[in-house]
Amino acid sequence: HLAAGSIAALLLLAFTVVWCLAEDGPDETITPETTWFGPGGATVFTYMNSINNVVFAYNNQFNVPQLTGELTPQPTVRRMGAVAWITTGMCFLLYGGVSVFGLLAFGVGENQLDSLVVDLTPRRGSPLVLFTLLAVMFSVLTCFQFHVYPIRQFAGYTVRKARGRGADDEDTDVKYAGRSLTRWLDIAAALVSVAVIIIVAVAISSLRTILDFIGAFASAYISYVVPPLWVIQIRRQGKAFRWLDMEVLLCLSLFALGAFFFVFGTYSAILGAMEG
Repeated sequence: HLAAGSIAALLLLAFTVVWCLAEDGPDETITPETTWFGPGGATVFTYMNSINNVVFAYNNQFNVPQLTGELTPQPTVRRMGAVAWITTGMCFLLYGGVSVFGLLAFGVGENQLDSLVVDLTPRRGSPLVLFTLLAVMFSVLTCFQFHVYPIRQFAGYTVRKARGRGADDEDTDVKYAGRSLTRWLDIAAALVSVAVIIIVAVAISSLRTILDFIGAFASAYISYVVPPLWVIQIRRQGKAFRWLDMEVLLCLSLFALGAFFFVFGTYSAILGAMEG
């Protein structure tokens, strides 16, 4: 239900962008040339940062672990594929629509601000815009827990391995104030994760800089580097493994693309942050 509410908030945001375009008309900076080619002055780093944003957007539309729990009664490859196609298609329509109408409504260059939330802020006197901003805030708070949860899991797993304990050994662990040390360390990991996120958000005020860096460093690694390496490693367990097999070659090609995004994309994001 929370996920459905978050999706509804994003759909409301898309509707509000279309409403702004209908109310005010296209921005003064919109011409056929700027619509297709931008305001000018774009470099290879500009296009690389754009790719970083695209990678980050599509990487985060299917990384909610709870989706697998909805594939009942028996998860199958076919059901997972169906969910992947549906979510990817919905995100494509949402991203594409918001990109086109947002470009027309808010323009290019200096008229286009850091995010749609910032673009809509001057219009917050409208009840629709104000309600949309509140809905987006709700959506962010809802998605926040989905992103912190894997961090907590990884931190808890690392601490347990460092202490030489298993996942089911909490009952035999030493207790402080009625709680096991494992539980206290889990709470500490969650608090530290949230604190680090807040510090990063305060220190880096530009959302675009954060998305550029995460899209290049984390999302490219998760989307293009790890999957082909896993497939190759699984194939190597078999007796008929060959490096020249078509599937292995495709995995190597995807890995090379991911390595390029990871290295050059991260460099481009860092360079953009330093120039900004």
